[in-house]
Amino acid sequence: MKKVLILVVVLLIAGGGGAFFMLGGKSADVPEPEPRKAEKFEVPEHHYVRLDTITVTLFEENAVAGLYTAAMTLEIAEAGQREIVSEAKSRLRDAMFRDLHSLVERRKGIEIPLDSVKRRMRATAIRELGADVVIDLYVENVLRKDQLQKDG
Repeated sequence: MKKVLILVVVLLIAGGGGAFFMLGGKSADVPEPEPRKAEKFEVPEHHYVRLDTITVTLFEENAVAGLYTAAMTLEIAEAGQREIVSEAKSRLRDAMFRDLHSLVERRKGIEIPLDSVKRRMRATAIRELGADVVIDLYVENVLRKDQLQKDG
């Protein structure tokens, strides 16, 4: 009797394993999950316009004390807006020159933080071109060159 019972249990286990193998390892009642679609992450395309370098002359007591130079790049929303920037380039350059000159004149002899130059020039670009055109402004290089004063 033991032998028959062991034989029945082995046959049930082997039959269950065979059925599992025949179904491909999948249960009949569990629905197959839908394959995930690859989500496309759209990265916005960046468009940049390099602006002309702006140089401001520093004065002290009616004499040239040095030069302050800033090189900047403008980030715009769309590639088609390059034409808007190129049409307003001289107006933008004049406005930036005026604002940079007033910033430098107010802080005679004091180091000017780069973030204040960036904020001021970005605000000028937005004022001249519009907030829908200007995304950001990057100050690439700032150089202050002081003239040596000659005695005599």
